[in-house]
Amino acid sequence: MSKNDPIILPEKYYLDYFNYLLEFVERQYDHILDQPEYLFYQSFRDLSEPAQCLYLRFSNRRGNYFRMSKISYVEIPDVQEAKEELFHHGFITINENDDPTQFRLFTKDELQSYFDFFDRSQKKSDMLLELSETDIPIIHENEEIAEVLKNEEVDFIKLLFFGSRWGRMTDFVIRDVGNVKIEKLDETKFKPWFESREEALSVMHISQLKRMIREIREAELPLEEYLDDIPWETWLSHKQSRKSAEKLLLDLAYYFEQLQRPDIALSYYSLTDKSPSRERRVRILDKMEQRPEAVDLAQNMLDNPANASELTFATDFLNRKGIRINRSMTERLKGAPSITIEKPEQRIESAVLEYFEAKGWDGIHAENFLWRGLFGLVFWNIIFDESHGSFHHPLQRQPSDLNDAQFFESRQELLENQLKHLNTRMKLKKHVENTYENKNGLANRFVYWHESLLPSLDVLISKAPLKGLKKVLMEMSKNMKDNSSGFPDLFIWNDDDYHFYEVKSPNDQLSAQQLFWLDYLSQSKIKVDVLRVNYTD
Repeated sequence: MSKNDPIILPEKYYLDYFNYLLEFVERQYDHILDQPEYLFYQSFRDLSEPAQCLYLRFSNRRGNYFRMSKISYVEIPDVQEAKEELFHHGFITINENDDPTQFRLFTKDELQSYFDFFDRSQKKSDMLLELSETDIPIIHENEEIAEVLKNEEVDFIKLLFFGSRWGRMTDFVIRDVGNVKIEKLDETKFKPWFESREEALSVMHISQLKRMIREIREAELPLEEYLDDIPWETWLSHKQSRKSAEKLLLDLAYYFEQLQRPDIALSYYSLTDKSPSRERRVRILDKMEQRPEAVDLAQNMLDNPANASELTFATDFLNRKGIRINRSMTERLKGAPSITIEKPEQRIESAVLEYFEAKGWDGIHAENFLWRGLFGLVFWNIIFDESHGSFHHPLQRQPSDLNDAQFFESRQELLENQLKHLNTRMKLKKHVENTYENKNGLANRFVYWHESLLPSLDVLISKAPLKGLKKVLMEMSKNMKDNSSGFPDLFIWNDDDYHFYEVKSPNDQLSAQQLFWLDYLSQSKIKVDVLRVNYTD
């Protein structure tokens, strides 16, 4: 096979992947697997290969119901025989459920031919709604509809492998056909996602609750009546379930805030400090005229900000005197230099870049691309170091703690030593070049493999102060979720100078994260400004 020939996967590639996943989970999660999973393992392995393939074809598709008349796969020579085997072993049922969602399996023309009360002009969505509100039985005459069972066991096993219910088996395909090249990891150093069955089940139950909440909201039912006896304390006590629980708390709090139910919103916001929870609590308390409580919380945010948004908000809230809360960003814009150009048809950053190029400058639209690329190349080996317990399966493209404070806390010494070793511009350039050449094309969240990256980094390292570059990289590592974005739009240079510019059109505002980096870059002796752009009449 030539290097450019497409990679053809084996006919039953999905069965190979699932068997690998089963063996991997069985090996890694012996402390978590229990009777339901072991029974699934045994019963699935007892199936013939065609029946295993048919079950996985069902399981990997969306929905729980399938019309057998529409099922045909080349690698399954006798679908009917495989179906009978699945039915006999309890993996599917046939025509045993009158769930009206099964009507979705039929085309609009088929529904109209079965039910003569539909108008030809009706949309299928309206027809399905009408059928869901009646007691009309599902169309089972001359039609076998299979319902897939054991979904919960499969979902739980996939959860253990991927760390969430949203892991995709197609990630195996993406890797093996070469669409994404993944860093080779040492599987002997993988650590389980979950420490206990309770933690894994907590993540599963949160996911199920999210689905239930979505259905309740779609049905326009009073949501608060369905949220009693939720074990928030348990969910928040586990590392993995805490992430999902905090996100759900923020979603619920915001939902009730929008419904003008500040008391309920405040109760949910109060269960987590995850941003923007504290900001929302301050705003609600202030609106409810509980000013002392709002000020106390804002002061706590100022003393221990979780990110740039909290710092800016707390500063402005505590300093305001009838002034709106984005005063820090507004004041920075007022004092910024400006240029005047014709109103461009393309992006404003491109037009400003042309403006500087006409004056003899070179430049790129750098924004996050340049700084993230520098971070990813400088710290590549630290990012993909499996010894920190943050790699759990071979398809991972980044450590699982990358967005947590733990990333910095557990690697601070390694990060500092890496930068200490790169104590000259030449050493830093050489390290970046070597990493670029050795890792070119491999997936790294921070590195976009564009032809302009390496030459642009060469200019940056040549012109910006080395100490300042290192300070920026360390600051990024302290909060990767927030601090890997918000960098200035443009990086321009000539033989004698360089500059970063955050470009703002007449109606643009600075974000808190942009303001943070403008201040931090300036403090690090890196030349940076906001550039206000005015348009000619």
